[in-house]
Amino acid sequence: MSNAEAPAMPTGPGPTSVHASPPQHVGRRGRKRDHSSLSVERIGTLKAAEEIQTAWRELYDRSGSCNPYASPDWLIPWARHFVRERELALLTVSRNGTLIGVAPWYVDRTCPLLCHLHLLGSGRRDTLTELPQVLTAPDEVRSVLRAVLGHWSQVPGMWDWLELPMLEEQGWFEPEWLTGAVGDLGFVQHKLTRPSVVLSLPSDVSALHEGMKRNLRESTHRARNRLDRTGRPWAITTHAGENDIRKAMAVLAQLHAARADLVGRRHHGDQLALPEQREFLADGLGAMAGRDRAEILTLDVGGIPVAAQLVLRAPNATYLGPSGVDPAWWEVSPVTLLQLYAAESAVERGHREFNLSTGPGVAKFRWSERVVQNPEFIVCGPRRRSRSAFTAYRALSAIAGVRRDAATHRTKTAARSTGNNRHRQAAPSQSSLVRCVPTNVRET
Repeated sequence: MSNAEAPAMPTGPGPTSVHASPPQHVGRRGRKRDHSSLSVERIGTLKAAEEIQTAWRELYDRSGSCNPYASPDWLIPWARHFVRERELALLTVSRNGTLIGVAPWYVDRTCPLLCHLHLLGSGRRDTLTELPQVLTAPDEVRSVLRAVLGHWSQVPGMWDWLELPMLEEQGWFEPEWLTGAVGDLGFVQHKLTRPSVVLSLPSDVSALHEGMKRNLRESTHRARNRLDRTGRPWAITTHAGENDIRKAMAVLAQLHAARADLVGRRHHGDQLALPEQREFLADGLGAMAGRDRAEILTLDVGGIPVAAQLVLRAPNATYLGPSGVDPAWWEVSPVTLLQLYAAESAVERGHREFNLSTGPGVAKFRWSERVVQNPEFIVCGPRRRSRSAFTAYRALSAIAGVRRDAATHRTKTAARSTGNNRHRQAAPSQSSLVRCVPTNVRET
């Protein structure tokens, strides 16, 4: 039997010892560490994943991560909502009994014969997880990635292709990580890049304000002035804690949908349209809020929320999630005020980065012009059927990608039916705008 037709790996979670070969062209310290023996263990049940959650959290905290989507408090609820028990294929990597890496894969079977591997949070099942990744201890990135890819290289009969998102700080894919038939007959492609706009944070809030671009300072000042001129009390409210954030989820979902329906602006999809997405987010945010890693900010005018912003936290960064706004208050720029409040809080917490999420745009570039590019790779297995299926998959993905990009860059237009006013942006003469914003604000 050839290596290309190796039997599927047993479903049990028993540990497998992997001896990583020394890398080429690296420093002495890296060679010494990689000569050591690493233990790779596969976890195939949610119960087993929950049993290592404490060690997983400790690894996440000491990693100094800037990615909230690498937290087990986000990923275990995601697996519970979107992955069937038999599909879980989470790999842990330990050195001398200490956990140094978690590669949270799951098996996606598009048909009985084809099988590909995704990291939890990626794939077609959800769009809320912006940066899936393999979590590693500091200075152990290459060792962990080599170990987990070496593990999958030992069982090429179990999968047809796997997808590996990486963070910019993790470097680039190294073909030498693949061994055996996968290294000889398989191949690697760069699939895409996920760009994020990131603001490096100063040590105090006054320095944050001084470093803001002029147009951003003017926007926040104008927003405050317009709110003051309404004659109504307004305030930014923080919804934290598991119970509070679950209640605020309904407000966020409603305002996010209203933003998606706003006409005359660049297309903005409704990420919370499906019930299963809202159910997962409520569970995931509840778990993260219990560890002070998530909150929802609302801007309330006269006690009524007119804008909302989800804020996620990692050990060293604050990350902006989905937002929403009442179309009648769009010109007031309430979301910008919420983002400034989140940035100020991030500075006070000592975070080093403020991530405005993936997808660069004009509004984000007002905050920062630093774009962090996070690559993703696909490894195709060595079997002939894998290559054939992968070729068809990539062709169909390219077509879908063109359609998706075209939809993203188009401007939303009003509904053709004059009776469908839900999709129309409130004009100054419409009663919905008059109810929310007095005349003097509407005219500015």
